Amino acid sequence: MKSFKRYQYRRFPTEDGAPANGDYIYPDVTIRFKDGYLNDSSDEEGHVLPAVETQDGSHIEHWKNGVLHCEKEPAIVDKNDNYEEWYQEGRPVTGGGNNGRIDDPRGV
Repeated sequence: MKSFKRYQYRRFPTEDGAPANGDYIYPDVTIRFKDGYLNDSSDEEGHVLPAVETQDGSHIEHWKNGVLHCEKEPAIVDKNDNYEEWYQEGRPVTGGGNNGRIDDPRGV
């Protein structure tokens, strides 16, 4: 599955123009929104539910307020294509893990 990362900072409206909220369940993927932005959710027991999740669990993406974000594991995991990507606050993190280093897109 292709990553949704091209949708960072994008707000999604419903058909009537209101911000998308809640779980949108399709045959192959569940997509979660909060105030129109891709956003992780949690279940009744407090378990984190990724903002993007295939039904078979082979692709997940963690988002926070419209940007890719996960501090303790990769923000994107794709088991079919065998890759993972680490992001914090919408920016790639070098070296993986919670090392606190965020790549500056300007190379600084």
